[in-house]
Amino acid sequence: MAGKLVITTGSSRCGRKELFLPGFEKYCAENGTKVKIYNVGDMIFPWAWYNIREELNRDTILDVNPLAVDIIHAAVLRDIHSSLKKDLEENDAVLINLHTIFIWRDVWNRVFNELFIRELIEDGLSPDMFICFIDLAEDILKRLNETDQWRGQKLIEDNIWSWENEEANNTKALTYLFDEKKKFFVMPAKQPPETLYYLLFEPQRPVVYAQMPITHVTAQDLKRVKQFIEKLRKWAVVFDPLTIETGPVERAEGDNEQIRVRHNQTAYRDVGWFIPQSDVCIAYYVKVVFSAGVVDETATASQLGKQTWVVFPKDYSPFIHFRATPNRIFQTPEEVLEFAEKEFIPWWTKKWQEKYGEKTVSKEAIINTTT
Repeated sequence: MAGKLVITTGSSRCGRKELFLPGFEKYCAENGTKVKIYNVGDMIFPWAWYNIREELNRDTILDVNPLAVDIIHAAVLRDIHSSLKKDLEENDAVLINLHTIFIWRDVWNRVFNELFIRELIEDGLSPDMFICFIDLAEDILKRLNETDQWRGQKLIEDNIWSWENEEANNTKALTYLFDEKKKFFVMPAKQPPETLYYLLFEPQRPVVYAQMPITHVTAQDLKRVKQFIEKLRKWAVVFDPLTIETGPVERAEGDNEQIRVRHNQTAYRDVGWFIPQSDVCIAYYVKVVFSAGVVDETATASQLGKQTWVVFPKDYSPFIHFRATPNRIFQTPEEVLEFAEKEFIPWWTKKWQEKYGEKTVSKEAIINTTT
C-alpha cells in the first residue's frame, strides 16, 4: 500500500522543525512506521551548489533576485516530484515542508506552490492531507530573533500573527485545487506528536476540540482539565488550546493594541480553525465560572453542525441545553468517558464503516490503541 503524502506549511521558526517533527519522527520509529521528510527551504542551498556552483547565504537568501530563487525552488520541487513515487512505496508517509509566504523588508512575498501541486495531481500523486503549523507569536518571534537572518528585520508580534494567518489561509486555498475535499488541519507545534500520527494512520478516530474556561480558573483546575484530556486521547484525536494559549495579557505587560490583537487572534484561532476541523467539541466547565469564550465556542460548534457536548457540574442554563447535542450534557468527566465507550464509539465506528467500508475498524481498535 502506498504511503500517505502530506503537505505542511508554517511561518519561519513556527516550531514545525524545532518542536513538533523531531517528536513525530521518534514516535513513528517507536511504532514501526517509516517516514520521510523533505524540508524544501533547506534543500535550496545544496541544490544551488551541486547544480550551478553557487554558495547561497541563508542569512541573505530573501535578498537574492526573486526570479532566481523561484527557479531554484521550482527545481528542488521537481527533484522531489521525480522521486516521490518511489518514496511513497518505501515509506508509510512522506511530508513535504513548504512555506507559502514570507515577510522581508516589511513586504509580503508569496511563494507559489500551485504549479507543483497541480503537477502532483496530474501525476496521480494527490496529497492526502495539508497541515499548517502555528505557535504563539511571542515564541516564534523569540526564535526568529535568535538568528542572524531574522534579527535585523525588527519584526513585532503583529507581523507574526499576520504571517500565521496568511500561511493558514494560503494552505487552505491549496485544498481548493482538488475536485474532492482534502483534509486540512491547523496544528499547534506544541501538540503531542501522536496527533499527526493518529490523523494519518488511525483516521477512524474522531477529532475532538477540548473547550474549557482558562482566564478565571486555578492551576489546580487546569490540572484536572489536562487529566481529562489525556483520557480523551485514548480514543480521539484531541486538539488542546492549552498547547497554544496566550494567557491573560495584563495592561502592565502590553498596551491596549497588543491586548486587542492577542485577544482577537485567540478567539479566531478557536472558532475559525479548531472548531471547524473537529468532529466533536467538548466544553468542560471544571467549575462554575463565567466564560464568554466557552459560551461562544459552544454556539459556534452547534451552528456548524458539530457534536457539541457539555460537562457542567450543577444545574445548567436553558441556553446550554439549546446549544448542546441532545443527551450530551454531563455532570462529570467520568460520565463523558462512560458514554463514549458504551454508546458514542460504537455509533461512530458504525458510521465510519458505512462511509469508508473499513471493516477492520472496531470499537476495541479505537479504545485499545494507546492503552
